[in-house]
Amino acid sequence: MTFSRNFGSMQFFLVAALVLSAATALAQQKQAVDSRNDPDFRIITFDVPGGNQTSPLAISPSGQIVGVYTDINAGAGRSFVRNADDTFTTFSVLNALGTRATGVNESGQIVGWYFILEGYDTVQPGFLRNSDGAITTIGLEAYANVFPEGINSRGQVVGYWNGPNVEGDGFLQQPDGTIASFDVAPNDSVGGGTTDVAINSSGESTGFYNDGEGRQHGFLRRADGKIVRFDVPGATDTVPQAINSGGQIAGSYTEGDTHGFLREADGRIVRFDVPGAMATLPIAINARGQIAGSFFDDESASHGFLREADGSIERFDVPNSTDTLPAAMNERGEITGGFLDSARDEHGFLLTPNKHSIEGHDFERWSGLPARW
Repeated sequence: MTFSRNFGSMQFFLVAALVLSAATALAQQKQAVDSRNDPDFRIITFDVPGGNQTSPLAISPSGQIVGVYTDINAGAGRSFVRNADDTFTTFSVLNALGTRATGVNESGQIVGWYFILEGYDTVQPGFLRNSDGAITTIGLEAYANVFPEGINSRGQVVGYWNGPNVEGDGFLQQPDGTIASFDVAPNDSVGGGTTDVAINSSGESTGFYNDGEGRQHGFLRRADGKIVRFDVPGATDTVPQAINSGGQIAGSYTEGDTHGFLREADGRIVRFDVPGAMATLPIAINARGQIAGSFFDDESASHGFLREADGSIERFDVPNSTDTLPAAMNERGEITGGFLDSARDEHGFLLTPNKHSIEGHDFERWSGLPARW
């Protein structure tokens, strides 16, 4: 199974071409708190004004959230920025059929990709949007599809790309615009591909590659370009999703069912599950060692979880939702993502956990010792 990153992305429509624009408006939102009305633990839900299918995909250390939504008037997929002061800025790349923001750093730089027509073909170039709104294209060759996935505090960008002569390689773009393309798959693999999904403040990145036999394996790319391949022992697939400033990596692996793992900086592997889950899917790890993600119950409904550095796990749901879909977490432990209502429409949420009192409505805690190799 290939797990896509940004699990909160449930809807993204590509329709008419859009011109670059920005609109700032107050958030239409509501706040839901636990049953003890503790102000330190809250879930805020939100939608982009004038839009629907709001799907947050990334959050900066200061709480700036980026993602995608559907413009009600144009019926098109655009990107949004939700600022910490509850205002929104929306934007799209000039002449794009759709624009998808996937990452943001503390300077307000945003990365993602957009869709354009080249003749009769749809091409998906990458973009970098600076805090002043200026957008530059990230491209590697003509007719290439470029998918930036993350950006660090230095402005280094990682992702993956493919083109007429490339099945799928990872890339690293430096702040000066120079790009290095790389393939982690062994030289003897056929039909493989490399996906770089996250980068930390030191320039270390992580992702996964295909071995040509339909299996996925993890890798760590050090700042000097050295590649370290790894697998969770006994797993058929190992799929990293995030790396923190200390070099810890979180992701999922398949061994019959899907489980979560933590790879320590020294290479030790810790595997874990949300108790009772049919599948556990980590998507983020911060400098504290907190891991956030989603899990599925026996009725295939999705819920959120937060795993503390001590191995204890907190489960949560957005009130009145049918599915909760975490997509990102920052250094403060704030978690953002989407949730589905009874009509299966998606909306955004921001969760701020309370470290002093977490027992309450829609937030449960599980304790347990991690298993180690």
